[in-house]
Amino acid sequence: MKKISKSLKNARDGILYSGKMFLLLWQNDRKYLIYLVLDILTSSVLPFTNMYLVKYSVEMLTARADYGSYIKFVIAFIVASIVFTNLQSYFNYKRDICGNLIGIKMYKNIYKKTIYLDYEMLLDKDIMEKRELALKVINEMRVTTFTQVFKIVATNIIVLIGVVAVLSTIDFWIILIALSIIFVNTVSTAVQKKQEIDVNNDFVPINRKTAYFFNTGADASINKEIRIYNMMNPLLKMYGGIQNAVLELAQKSFRIFFINRTVANLSNALLDLAMYTLLGLKVLATKTITVGDFSLYLSTIRTFNSSVQGLLTSYLDILNNGQYLKNYFEFMNLPTMLEEKKADILVGHSMVFTFDNVSYKYPGQDNYVLKNINIDINAGEKLAIVGENGAGKTTLVMLLMRMFNPTEGRILLNGTDIRQFSVEEYFKMFSTVFQDFKLFAFQIKDNVSSLDESCRDVEQRVNLAIDKVGLRQKIDSLKKGINTYIDKIYENDGVLLSGGESQRVAIAQALYKDAPVIILDEPTASLDPRVENEIYTKFDKITTGKTAIYITHRLGSIRFCNRAIVLKDGQLLDSGSHDELMRKCPYYAELYNIQAQFYVNTETADK
Repeated sequence: MKKISKSLKNARDGILYSGKMFLLLWQNDRKYLIYLVLDILTSSVLPFTNMYLVKYSVEMLTARADYGSYIKFVIAFIVASIVFTNLQSYFNYKRDICGNLIGIKMYKNIYKKTIYLDYEMLLDKDIMEKRELALKVINEMRVTTFTQVFKIVATNIIVLIGVVAVLSTIDFWIILIALSIIFVNTVSTAVQKKQEIDVNNDFVPINRKTAYFFNTGADASINKEIRIYNMMNPLLKMYGGIQNAVLELAQKSFRIFFINRTVANLSNALLDLAMYTLLGLKVLATKTITVGDFSLYLSTIRTFNSSVQGLLTSYLDILNNGQYLKNYFEFMNLPTMLEEKKADILVGHSMVFTFDNVSYKYPGQDNYVLKNINIDINAGEKLAIVGENGAGKTTLVMLLMRMFNPTEGRILLNGTDIRQFSVEEYFKMFSTVFQDFKLFAFQIKDNVSSLDESCRDVEQRVNLAIDKVGLRQKIDSLKKGINTYIDKIYENDGVLLSGGESQRVAIAQALYKDAPVIILDEPTASLDPRVENEIYTKFDKITTGKTAIYITHRLGSIRFCNRAIVLKDGQLLDSGSHDELMRKCPYYAELYNIQAQFYVNTETADK
């Protein structure tokens, strides 16, 4: 009963998502469907021209008809066949062109959806696998498969109508024998399709691992570790294990195809044997049909066989393809915060953020990263967030920026839950330098301006930000200045920036945006102490009148802040100025003294 229910659900999904795909095709390019219909009509005519050409040719030859009449008849049918064949090829060619354009649009749709996904969704393995399955709709040409299946169904229905009319004069039990053999073929194909779906699903996680390992070899950022720690052979061994899993699945797939093909070949041979024997009996023994009828019925039964099997196979393909189409539409229909239409934010000078008993744990995790956080962040305040690794510092600002939503509690802006605001507008309030920041392989100007297209004085503002972070000397040393590409993906004369230089570009990007709230997550981790002090001093001036939040391990930088909050094991331990925390928070004093002692010892050793 469960299998029947599941089968009916799959059938419903296949039809439902096939309908949605037709709507998508119609919305993107109506010509595609028009050419598909014309292709179906011409394809439906071709089998009958061939069947009747053979029938009447044989009858004219056996009747010793006039040679001139015979030639005219053959030429007429051959010309008709050429016309319809070329029309079909033309419509197919035009449909393929339209199909490529639709594929490009679908790629763009998936890319757009991906960059609009909530940040939290990017960390969800199930959603990322759904995205990979959605991409398979395009990469494995499932749109073409879908329309090809529809073409087969529609063509075979039209052909079957004509075939049934032809076979209405033949004995029913001959058709029954043909149907029995077709049924065997269909069952075999159904089993194959089911196994193919299972194998394809098993390939998804393995392909993701394969792509990761393959890309590490060409990733300059990780290749240094591979070489210096002599990881080549262990990585090759791990990659070999994954490839063995791929090989096992490939062998399984080939075995399924071989068994199905063998069954199909045997059943088709049995059908030929039965039809030649029975139709031959009617020609030679009972003399109830002519040789021309023999050829017509034989080709008609073969067409009937291929059409019925094509219909049933296409039904299975619709179920199979429906699962792929379902993955595409489910991914595209994922609700995201950026696509929600909500109220805009009235940015003022007195923005106060409030964490109201906020707790958070990552999707699929049991342990809380943050628990019961209650703090206010006042307008124009310079706030430091300190604590050891894993204390929840970065998670706290990710919640503030609404990259994550609280598992419990709420975050307020001037008394209003931030979930009531438009996310796109809310993001405009923040300029952030992330600890794991990434630069695009674009021009330096494009990285600093974040591809700004709304401002007329982009280059002037970029240069101003470059000057503020102390990158002027480096930029002036480059032949193309701020128009130089980072990395060598786009141009061979692209520049490879050091870690410190890259971090300065990231800070310049934050300065260019000039948002009312600036967040720096370990912003000077790649900078030496002298440059660090220079950056902090400049930031102290730059952030005047703005809310500035610093996440830092280096407690000496807190002297630039009005207040610091101390996190430990996901909980708010204390808050206050540096002097206040030194007096009332032993944990903070311990961290500070350890760092101070380290610097003293380092200076002594240097002397």
